[in-house]
Amino acid sequence: MRVDAGAAASGSLPEAGASMANDPDEHAAALIERIRMQDRIDDPTVGWCDAGAFEAESLVWPERTWAAIERISATESAERDVWEYAFRRDDGQPGEVPVAFVWDKTGAEPRARVYYNKAHFGLADPRRPVLARTDFEWPDELERYFRAVTRGDRALLEAVVHPDAEFHSPLGIVGRDVFVAAFSGGNGGVPLEFNTVTRAGDEYAVEFTSWRRPPHAGLGVYSFREGMIVGARVYEGPVYR
Repeated sequence: MRVDAGAAASGSLPEAGASMANDPDEHAAALIERIRMQDRIDDPTVGWCDAGAFEAESLVWPERTWAAIERISATESAERDVWEYAFRRDDGQPGEVPVAFVWDKTGAEPRARVYYNKAHFGLADPRRPVLARTDFEWPDELERYFRAVTRGDRALLEAVVHPDAEFHSPLGIVGRDVFVAAFSGGNGGVPLEFNTVTRAGDEYAVEFTSWRRPPHAGLGVYSFREGMIVGARVYEGPVYR
């Protein structure tokens, strides 16, 4: 699907073909270099494309009119690297757009998948499903969290979500009590499928499919301490229940 600027909120799209407001720092320069190395890239609005089409059409090409780009985390393994960024605007809302790149190293040619909340650009259609489930060995703490969220079991959620947990969701930052209430009781669980898991210490980057209506893809980066989830950064949206 190509970008329809008319469907976006006024002033929400970064200008095409323009440079960053400031000289690109090392974070943006490294991102640009790696994008240009990819054989194929799956972008939420452009779809599957080559690096040249991504540069011409993607809303998160780094050399559009972004005020600054900061890499906030990297989760890396032999199979894939997950780089998370904050893309910052001088004007337009929100002022910060979280974006994540998954660099897939499992094939003969390098491929990338990109995740962000399309609502940040005034777009209403969720990101389509991207991947089939791959084989991976479940870490115990991640499997307990998955069971709790998909079942909507309040007791299990309270057992796996740390009291100080903070979730950076498409709806904003929420604490443990709000999260547990949203995914338990009469609200039920979330029909999720975990497709890839990339681990670095006590942090897991997970590409998933949500089988809510409409089905959509996303990426969650989950942090654990002593077997309980203490934080999550989720790249998906817009989300409808």
